[in-house]
Amino acid sequence: MSQIDVPILREWLRAHNAEAFRSWLEQPRAWIVLLAAAGLLLAVVTQVVAAIGRRKLRLKHIVLSDETSSPKARALQYCYRPREVMLKGYKQFRDTVYGMDTRDGVKVVIPPSFLDNLKSHPHLSFKQSIDNSIMAFHRQRTNKYGETQDWTKVKVHDSILKITGTNNARVFQSTAASLDDEWITASTGYVISTFDCIRALKEWPPFLRPLIFRLIPQRAAIAEQWRIGRKRVKQTVSERQQKGGDLEDPPSVLDLLSDGKNAQYAADLETQLLYQMTLVAVGTVTTFSSIIQAIYDLVAYPVYIQEIRDELASVPRSSDGLFNKDSISAMKKLDSFIKESQRLSAPDLSTFQRGATADLTLPDGTFIPKGTKLEVNTASIHVDSIHYENPHQFDGLRFYRMRQRPGEENKHLYYSVGKNDLSFGYGRHACPGRYLGHLNIKLILAELLTRYDLKMVPGLSRAKSFDFEALCAPDENYEILIRDRRV
Repeated sequence: MSQIDVPILREWLRAHNAEAFRSWLEQPRAWIVLLAAAGLLLAVVTQVVAAIGRRKLRLKHIVLSDETSSPKARALQYCYRPREVMLKGYKQFRDTVYGMDTRDGVKVVIPPSFLDNLKSHPHLSFKQSIDNSIMAFHRQRTNKYGETQDWTKVKVHDSILKITGTNNARVFQSTAASLDDEWITASTGYVISTFDCIRALKEWPPFLRPLIFRLIPQRAAIAEQWRIGRKRVKQTVSERQQKGGDLEDPPSVLDLLSDGKNAQYAADLETQLLYQMTLVAVGTVTTFSSIIQAIYDLVAYPVYIQEIRDELASVPRSSDGLFNKDSISAMKKLDSFIKESQRLSAPDLSTFQRGATADLTLPDGTFIPKGTKLEVNTASIHVDSIHYENPHQFDGLRFYRMRQRPGEENKHLYYSVGKNDLSFGYGRHACPGRYLGHLNIKLILAELLTRYDLKMVPGLSRAKSFDFEALCAPDENYEILIRDRRV
């Protein structure tokens, strides 16, 4: 097609004297581009017409609307000052439904009183909310800091991440995987790369993120980490087949996902790889973040160190002197300490995230259109004086004392779930790995406190956390002083 003779275009060209555009239109592929543009325009118009026909989300309360009328400005404040924004919304609209402007649109915040009604709602999906955006313990793994008689400055972030990644590699995959330095480096790096990627993409509108993802440096890092993961999982699957499918002792998660009714996936490399990378992403961050925050609290409030050590010295152990299941249950003061640390520095500022898969109506009559995201303002609930005395003050034995009350001996545990215990969510999607996580946290902290003295560097204050939207991350560069107690 050497010449295009369309009356409307010809008149437009004559009126605008657009020689360059006419020359382009004479190119062989011009029609293809025009048809593609027309198709895109039709799709957009179709979406707009459909949106006009749908009922819209209408909320009486939007956080920060009394300060600025700009949704973009409100979203920016939520992005970089989320805890402050969430606390303001909670104080203003505590027991009602309200919205927060974010870079993903308006998120609907629901009060805890709605949880029982919504926890099993067929049109609320945890997966939809995120689509767009073991007792075997090897003591040598906590020997990361070596033997040093003198106080030594240490950045605990990277070393705790490696210890956690090593333990998780054994639990999730195999003993061999936990001894594979390349895999430990890749899997722990994947945790960091994933959250760096989330932060980078949040800087852009949702419709541009698929394109931006192809351009950001984290994409290359994630691709390399998946390549190493594929190699490691392939080796683990192969080794398992060579052993006739025998399970590890104790079994790993990969064993359980390859046996019994899951036997059909035993040799499915891509499925097993997806399982492992998912476990790494969601199963490492809470554990390592909680351990680091607890260490920062230990050096900030050293009065608790000796009390916890005394408890550790008194708990029952196995015949070979190792901590066991009974030991974990008896660590009540340590349990209280890490729960208090989590109350004030949990990795998630909001929980019970759900996405509406269909239109629905909340108990108060608020209409929620399909696609709307809902959550609970957990960080603010955890500093509510209605629930906690002196809520902004760190009290490492707060929950230990609460468990002394008659009838509450088995409540207020680190992994408890309730309307005031929302760090692990609520309902059927409450974190299933919280039991394993609490074992890991207690065991690592118990070994560290048994082996090492810890204290704050003189002149410093408690490490500050980095809040970004609903995420809370510990300071990566904060240093503490450490020395070996056995030297």
